[in-house]
Amino acid sequence: MILIIDSFFTGSHKYWGSQMKNLLPFEVELLTLSGKYWKWRMEGGAIELAEKFKKLSKKPDLIIATDMVNLPLFYAYAGITKDEIPCIIYFHENQFAYPESEFDTDKKNNRDNHYGFINITSALFANYVTFNSDFNRKSFYEGATKLIKKLPDNSLVKSFNNIKSKVIYSAIDKISPRNKPQSNVPIILWNHRWEFDKNPNMFIEGLEYLQAKNIDFKLIILGKGTEEEKVKKLILSKFTKETLHCGFAKTKEEYYDLIAQATHLPVTSKHDFFGLSVAEAMNQGVFAILPNHQAYPEHLIQNESSGILYDFPIGYTKALENSLLTFRNSSTRPDFFWDSVIKDWTNFINSL
Repeated sequence: MILIIDSFFTGSHKYWGSQMKNLLPFEVELLTLSGKYWKWRMEGGAIELAEKFKKLSKKPDLIIATDMVNLPLFYAYAGITKDEIPCIIYFHENQFAYPESEFDTDKKNNRDNHYGFINITSALFANYVTFNSDFNRKSFYEGATKLIKKLPDNSLVKSFNNIKSKVIYSAIDKISPRNKPQSNVPIILWNHRWEFDKNPNMFIEGLEYLQAKNIDFKLIILGKGTEEEKVKKLILSKFTKETLHCGFAKTKEEYYDLIAQATHLPVTSKHDFFGLSVAEAMNQGVFAILPNHQAYPEHLIQNESSGILYDFPIGYTKALENSLLTFRNSSTRPDFFWDSVIKDWTNFINSL
């Protein structure tokens, strides 16, 4: 039996864990905590998970833990060793590559290195290390190496350099592309969380730029947070005649029906370790306008005609304007779908 443990089981974490349980050709069980209070989950969630683990009637042959779990702490409190039950750690994200938030008090007090160090010790402890994108892997190694080199009189650099890792992408459902309505007016899509790291202010600046140049467009606004009154008020105050929809889609069916209507996806995010919403939109034929940083260039590897890259942030408005002149159907990389990803996981697990 394979046990997936996650101390922050919500959003993309929950989607990934549930799909792994449903699709892997092994017996898979989930041991999780709800997705809230992320700092406490990284600090002490491992202890709560270990208490749950002790009550299991059947012990696993392999553990797959996410990066939100303090892995050595979990094993210590669970009373097990990795020789007895080997473990894979899967990095959905890492604590070195997040953009700084003005609301994060730990940044102001210079305590932020602690969460990165939990990632480091978990990676050193695990038998195998996996990441959901090449950007995630590279940024983790770069950030971790810088932190380790700050430590006095240590031999961690040598141990860290011996870590072997593998990229297994996050994945999306293979949904057949819907038929697009015929229109000469571009329909611009936002299908991300309405939060600072996704950079909605820059997205709005691009729309205002188009208005100032009298370029016609329509607008579909989706994603968590877009149902809030303050967001709707902002969008409708600036783009009343352009807005076709603003608000969180209540069902997957409604979500895919809405994104399938769009023609262009301008992405302004400050960071993304994979970009599930980007892959979902591209699979519905939406042309992607992507920043040339983070994981976004990976969406266009061997898939160049499905989008363009722009210099973030200065190249955004011009790239947006130029992209609206043409209508091109996009697609998602074949290895971003679950059938391909499950094959990778199955082969990897079998090889162990």
